[in-house]
Amino acid sequence: MARGPRDTASLVMLSGWDAAALQNFTLQDGTSYAQIVDEMTLALNALNAELNNHPLWSALVSYTDQPEVEYRIGSTNGFEVHTEYGRPDAQRAATEGHLLPLLAYDRMLGWTWDYLRKARLPQVQADIADAIQDARDRFRTSLLTRLLRRGDESGAARGLGTSGYSPGFATAAASTNVDFTPPSFAGVNFDSNHEHYVAISGGAFTVDVFRDAKDELMEHGHNPPFEAIIGPQDEATVRNLNGFVPAPSAAGVQYASTVTLANLTNQPDADGNYYIGVLEDCRIRVVRGMPRYYGFVWKSYGPNSQRNPLRIRLPKGERQLRVLAMTSPFAGNALYPLQELMLFLEFGVGVGDRTNGTPRYVNGASWTDGL
Repeated sequence: MARGPRDTASLVMLSGWDAAALQNFTLQDGTSYAQIVDEMTLALNALNAELNNHPLWSALVSYTDQPEVEYRIGSTNGFEVHTEYGRPDAQRAATEGHLLPLLAYDRMLGWTWDYLRKARLPQVQADIADAIQDARDRFRTSLLTRLLRRGDESGAARGLGTSGYSPGFATAAASTNVDFTPPSFAGVNFDSNHEHYVAISGGAFTVDVFRDAKDELMEHGHNPPFEAIIGPQDEATVRNLNGFVPAPSAAGVQYASTVTLANLTNQPDADGNYYIGVLEDCRIRVVRGMPRYYGFVWKSYGPNSQRNPLRIRLPKGERQLRVLAMTSPFAGNALYPLQELMLFLEFGVGVGDRTNGTPRYVNGASWTDGL
């Protein structure tokens, strides 16, 4: 992608624009500005629908416009032995909490007045497609980074104030400023050194990686089936593990009646992610952009469920992620309505349930952040 504006030479129908007047402005090939507005409107509507209903991302996230998350932490059993005249002590849940970040992003298209007079529609369409892909990549990278980063985020520049923190999943107290003791479950008690970021030497995924991740989630009350993501470079290794059940081939391969196949949709999504099969109750996807040697396993409670592992903070009053088109605030007195066009996106990715996620790194004895 080249930087800077096209030099020889805002986008939905903005308030104050007149559709009929836009017909008076045309590109060199006769395409009207109104048609370009329609192109951008359709592209943004499709993108926003995709991001909010994506089969993978919606299984990972939920949305909120609130800056804080509060959750129950471990405590001793509150029941006491009954006596005839005794009165038990009142009990209350112990809680902890953290903040969610909020960041604004913008992306300039950069069309000069001279360029718009001489442009052809295919070039403009390429610019729109490039900007849409950048928005898609920004969202994907933000999610994967939070999954594979053990340390806290902090700072006013990330919408967290001067002393707020956005931590990762359950981790040793030495690795976070927001100590977390998972609630007891099924008679098992935990402490603040409980660790979900697991590093394993060997340089390859094994069956035990998925078996251990499954056990890690089940001990907190999350039950199968689980979701798992790995990178493209680890696909061949995982496919060859004992007990792996493949998904049907997307190429339409005819299988023998004796072949056991996973009941999964195998078609790639808009980002090229796809299921490859099942192992240890984990439905495994290959995800573009996931680095080699890293994996993440979690329980999905449905599209955009509040019980999913990640929580996305939106601006106040918003309920869904939206990529907007607008005229740059630095446009000054631009005379032509498509000059200084930019896309705008505001969101932040944090953790909602610190027990519902276990990252894995299989190429070293010590955890190293993946992105």
